Amino acid sequence: MLEGITAGFIFSLTLFPGAVWLAKVGVSGTRRQVVAVGAGFWLSHLFWLLVAVPGLRMMSAHLPFIRFGMHLFAAFVLVYMAFKFFRSKRVERVDDAPVLPGTWDLLHRSFGQSLAMPMRLPAAMAILLATGAYINHPPEWAVVPGVLFGAFIGVTWWWGQFVVLSVYFAKRVPQPITIKSLNKIRPFCAVLCLCLSGIVLYLGL
Repeated sequence: MLEGITAGFIFSLTLFPGAVWLAKVGVSGTRRQVVAVGAGFWLSHLFWLLVAVPGLRMMSAHLPFIRFGMHLFAAFVLVYMAFKFFRSKRVERVDDAPVLPGTWDLLHRSFGQSLAMPMRLPAAMAILLATGAYINHPPEWAVVPGVLFGAFIGVTWWWGQFVVLSVYFAKRVPQPITIKSLNKIRPFCAVLCLCLSGIVLYLGL
């Protein structure tokens, strides 16, 4: 379960644009709109992990001869993510959200946009490999529910706390402080992905 919690939390953390958008909705929108955006990102991450956890189990159990190749590809994905984080632009404003649509439209858009990002499934599987979910435990179906429940906790932890922060503090905290805090996430994610790439390579040896 611990591996699932770690993977779910890190996987959610790496959606940096989602955190920025949630903060902007917190500044310009209503509480219901913030919850809708957070729920959309939460659901999309649960969906990808519902695919990644059993999928990685089957690959680990039935394709052991490509084990090192899986870890090598995971390391490449994580290095690429780190590169994108280093290249991403700093947050300059959080009060520039356009006119916000209704609650259901926001939920649908945040869910759909996160789901449409092509790197989310490879990222989920790479992060799961880096946590050693199927190295610390045998790749059996009996392990899957515990990993999924842990992932549920991790995803809920990240998006739940960010929704609470956006609802109760986005309008109260001075915007320069919010911007400074958001800009700390970007380099942290880059360094974290580089560290995870090294870990996943080591675990594949």
